[in-house]
Amino acid sequence: MERKSWSEKQTYLALNNLIIACADRQIDACPMEGFDKKAYNRILGLDELGLNASVIAPIGYRSEKDQTQKRKKVRKPMDELFELA
Repeated sequence: MERKSWSEKQTYLALNNLIIACADRQIDACPMEGFDKKAYNRILGLDELGLNASVIAPIGYRSEKDQTQKRKKVRKPMDELFELA
């Protein structure tokens, strides 16, 4: 069990490299957990290889039809975001 847990954590190192590489090429990427791992394992044939999905990251280019990408970014003041003690 320790090895499986360690291996799953190592995928985040590769995921970080993927996200950085995508950002460098202006490609969107979104790391995701909470997906149906058993279904992914079955569809990708991972069970037969003794592997297990631990995180997914869809990547791609943003649609030019997506009007939300042109909205102005909102930056709230720190005092609205955090309660300072």
